[in-house]
Amino acid sequence: MRAKAIIVCAFLLTSAISMGAATYKTLYNFDDQYGIGGYAPFAGLTVGQDGNLYGVAAYGSGDYGEGTVFKLTPTAGGYWTYKTLHQFHDFEPAGGEPVGGLAMDDAGNIYGTNGSSNNRSECGTIFASSAGWGPIYTFTGGLDGCMPLANLHYSNGMLLGTTSGGGAGGQGTVFFFDISLGAIFPYSFQRSAGTNPLGGFNDWHYGTAFSGGRKGEGSVYNLDVNQKALISKHTFKLTGHAGYAPMGDLLMMEVGSVRTMYGTTSAGSKYGDGAIYQLTQEGQSGDWQARTLHWFSGPDGKSPMAGLTADSAGNLYGTTSQGGDWDCGTVFKLSPKPNSNKWKYTVLYSFNPYNEDSGGDGCYPTSSVVLDSAGNLYGTTAWGGWSDTGTVYEIIP
Repeated sequence: MRAKAIIVCAFLLTSAISMGAATYKTLYNFDDQYGIGGYAPFAGLTVGQDGNLYGVAAYGSGDYGEGTVFKLTPTAGGYWTYKTLHQFHDFEPAGGEPVGGLAMDDAGNIYGTNGSSNNRSECGTIFASSAGWGPIYTFTGGLDGCMPLANLHYSNGMLLGTTSGGGAGGQGTVFFFDISLGAIFPYSFQRSAGTNPLGGFNDWHYGTAFSGGRKGEGSVYNLDVNQKALISKHTFKLTGHAGYAPMGDLLMMEVGSVRTMYGTTSAGSKYGDGAIYQLTQEGQSGDWQARTLHWFSGPDGKSPMAGLTADSAGNLYGTTSQGGDWDCGTVFKLSPKPNSNKWKYTVLYSFNPYNEDSGGDGCYPTSSVVLDSAGNLYGTTAWGGWSDTGTVYEIIP
């Protein structure tokens, strides 16, 4: 049966902009010259059940230079202790250069992906702490895909992810990996659904593709289980209010009884610097409607490369990789205004590479933030800090 054609209506919701007062703290400065911590943490952080922060650095690490898995543990006085859990190198089966975020199961096991070659493949791996940080799957570049660069997600014994290459047409895949079976179930992208996904795949079986789609500038897609195919649900275009070239994950929320998703685009929209958009569904299987909630203009940030995070009140949080006061990126908050379709946009922090108090803030955040129970935000910057090799930071609103 043919997929029902989707009708997408674009609305622009005005959003006020304000500058928020927030406290910034650098929790860790990466400096591979003097240690084994690695550098360039492109991925964001994962909060463990133990309250620790877990993440990966894409490069560096002693003599190996292929990245690390790390942990930050809170201590008395607001300080954090950094520990390298594993150092990757391309001579081991797991390969190296982890770029996507980590996933954790209910037992606390950690899973991630490496995008570089190992001694058996040039297409990357899925690794696990339970396997001694070794691979539990090695991508071949065939139908299973190649180069997993996005965040990995855990759901009911499965790992959900994407690859930016490989598949039937060489344009990437969505995959389910059954941990207990050690088996992968991939689905290939075709241009009509999108190509080269740089974002993850969520529990509703939706995600974003960086390019492709009907206009060639990216899409929101859905895995249709009945058709066993990826179907485009929204197409981005150069002249669209919502921008184009989406890179991050889609945030899922139930707003009342309405299924809603939020995401960002890295380019285009009114000022050419990307936008925040909302997708709402009519019923459980109805069409999706798109609305633009905020367009970036530079001083408020530009070029977001990650998805969004929400608190229990429905406020959205995220980062932009550039823009702000020093063109080093921002952390922002987007709040719905009661009884209206308007949203309030607040810059919580503009990264400042000349901040003497912190020894120079981080710069170029390419991942979103995570929240703790107190509402504090944590994230990483790929560059900046003392050695311009990245930081882990905390924002206290």
